[in-house]
Amino acid sequence: MNTAGALNGIRVVELGEKVSSPYCGKLFADFGADVIKVESPDGDPSRCWGPFRDDRPDPEGSGTFHFLNTNKRSVTLDLDNESDRSQLRKLIASADLLVENYAPGFLEERGLGWSALNRLNPELVMVSITPFGQTGPYSSWLGSDLNAYHLTGASSRYCGRPGEMPLEHGTFAADFYGAIAGAAWGLAAVLGREGSGGGQHVDVSSAEAIAATFVGGQNIGGFAQDGRFDKRTGVGMPLAAPASIVPCKDGHVWMLALEPGQWNGLRKVMGDPEWAQLEMFQDMFSRGENADLIYAMVTEWAAEHPKMEIMDRCQAAGCPITAVFTMKEAAEHPHLNERGYIVELEDETLGSFRTLGAPFKLSETPGGPIRSAPQLGEHNEEILSEIPMRRPAKPASGAPQRPLSGVRVANFGWVWAGPVTGQTLGFLGAEVYKIESYARVDMTRTLPPFAGGERDPNRSLSNNACWAGNGSVSLNLKTEEARQLALDIVAQCDVVIENFGPGVMDRLGLGYEELKRIKPDLIMFSMPAAGLWGPLKDVRTYGLSLTSTTGLDSLVGYSEGDLVPVENAYSDPYNGIFGAYAILTALAHRRRTGQGQLIDFSQQEAVMQMVGPAFMDYSLNGRIAGPLGNRHPLSAAAPHGVFPCAGEDRWISIAIDGDPQWQALVDSMGCPAWTQNPAFETQAGRVDEIEVLHEHLAEWTRDYDDRSLADSLQAAGVPAAPVLNVADLLSDPHYRARETFIEVDHPLGYRETIYGAYVKLSRTPAQVAPGPWIGQDNDRVFKELLQLDEAQYEALKEAQVIY
Repeated sequence: MNTAGALNGIRVVELGEKVSSPYCGKLFADFGADVIKVESPDGDPSRCWGPFRDDRPDPEGSGTFHFLNTNKRSVTLDLDNESDRSQLRKLIASADLLVENYAPGFLEERGLGWSALNRLNPELVMVSITPFGQTGPYSSWLGSDLNAYHLTGASSRYCGRPGEMPLEHGTFAADFYGAIAGAAWGLAAVLGREGSGGGQHVDVSSAEAIAATFVGGQNIGGFAQDGRFDKRTGVGMPLAAPASIVPCKDGHVWMLALEPGQWNGLRKVMGDPEWAQLEMFQDMFSRGENADLIYAMVTEWAAEHPKMEIMDRCQAAGCPITAVFTMKEAAEHPHLNERGYIVELEDETLGSFRTLGAPFKLSETPGGPIRSAPQLGEHNEEILSEIPMRRPAKPASGAPQRPLSGVRVANFGWVWAGPVTGQTLGFLGAEVYKIESYARVDMTRTLPPFAGGERDPNRSLSNNACWAGNGSVSLNLKTEEARQLALDIVAQCDVVIENFGPGVMDRLGLGYEELKRIKPDLIMFSMPAAGLWGPLKDVRTYGLSLTSTTGLDSLVGYSEGDLVPVENAYSDPYNGIFGAYAILTALAHRRRTGQGQLIDFSQQEAVMQMVGPAFMDYSLNGRIAGPLGNRHPLSAAAPHGVFPCAGEDRWISIAIDGDPQWQALVDSMGCPAWTQNPAFETQAGRVDEIEVLHEHLAEWTRDYDDRSLADSLQAAGVPAAPVLNVADLLSDPHYRARETFIEVDHPLGYRETIYGAYVKLSRTPAQVAPGPWIGQDNDRVFKELLQLDEAQYEALKEAQVIY
């Protein structure tokens, strides 16, 4: 095992505050990069957010700050002071990467915009993570995590009950999403500088990333073709049953039984009641048509049993039902503790405390928190006395290449998460081949709608969007000859991706030890639900319910005990992009040392990073968080919510951060009498009276058009944005300006709409083509790469080995 981190030798300057930029910086720091956190003399605002031990405020003791800033060094510089800006330029001149999340124009006004910094350091990669991006009509808007998330269509489509406000997860869901996208695309840009011709600007809109990969992928193609779209139902999967969160004796369970074997397993656990024995209930859609009966009976049974018992017995019976873990249950679960995911650090202010460990495990360069977050300006003297080495510009040779040009990937991943990992690498220039077969068609290829209404695994519109960036090789891995061909392909690859359960690849003869034998420097990326080892390694889940084991689902709902399921797998594209970052860290290590490694990417552990603030409250105070509606996850802003507007299911998000924005809102409303309540004079008072405040605000917003109101509030200096639905995405002027969704011609001759490059690279933009048809790259791989002659190739096709 290598003691140096995977990103050893990379220097990062982190500007910005709160969540997105700090979490992106943390991902570099926790895997060995030297991350210099630049704070204002007042410090990052998250230092004042808490949670604090025993609720005693201390800027050096904020749990959220400590979670987001492990392994970093801190320097204080005032960006409004020219002398301090000069010091910052010296730091940036020697940096590989700058990560920032200031509003567009803020750095430009201070002589620190991209053009100036690129001249200063031509090798610099600058990652800008903002709610709306650097370009487009909304780029100048004030915005927060809340505004960004509700602009994506995610809440309208997937979370909340009809007629009630759409919901975000009870955390900074958009900020974390933007952070992992910035980390993946930013690190790729750093690794690809030689071929790309130097550094470049990486423009990340957290709203765009979610609107494209989570919402657009499975919705926008169908809407563009058929003009139909769906909205939230308040049920996990409205067409099937049981497929939702239901209450039980001591909490909630994700009651999910879709396939006949899963349903029969649940029947067995329930004692095979007579009502469940109807033959029609073998079909999940028939059960969906009788959902009222199914849920009534299942809930009645669950009410008599504790959640962990239900989970254990159903899992043993082959049914992927999981308990909805509270924050305490997640933090104390033996699986996470045995895997070393919960780590203990020492800090001068906090003393000994527990925090979350590395989001993935690298076999040779493990990573994770080692040092607690720095005190404000702790490293001023150390950093400012260093003599930085200015990075010389490297002469460009030929046309710029995309960052991962020359990297080849065999992608055994299936459904959504694994293909999105391949997609991310493919967008960045890697040569990615999805290994699949007509002998076992991937489930996502069977999902409607289909191009032209023609049911065909090569015409699924959502599949073509979610798999864009991947090529396709068809191998029937049930045959020994196909498994040997798979080994031959891997021998020509740099990376292997798989997201089966632990042991599946070994049983196919494609486990890491076997693959390492034929390709010693191979990077193998395995992403099972709960990791490759530990008590829960064999847990059965869908991406939809995976989040129940992280504590995240316990934070989603309208009020205490009123949990609402998110109706699609937010974890799948999130982990797909996150997985690409994990692979890139291993590629960075291999580039420096020549050493490959195995990546144990537990999807549970990666998603659980999103509940870091709530985990820290439990760690420091033993407090167990619950559903928040749309309130600020740390009660640091008010009003902070979603409010009704004129029209059917039209809403607006408003998030007020501080007294100036509150006064701007009051002025915009014409100073109604209720705003003069003394409790509303301070942020703390508004937070304490947030329910009353929200009721008054909802009465005011309900007669306004959502877009017109958002425009007028933004003009007044109030962070506000319309809550978009799926149909809005395609016509929204901001997404149109940023070309978030594009029309493409599929190789099989039909036209469709998919999402485009959801992160913008200034030098080497992503090239996007629709997802492949099965076996699209067979000729290239078998005849050119493996050099099979025509007779061999045809014989293997005839024998349905290549199939």
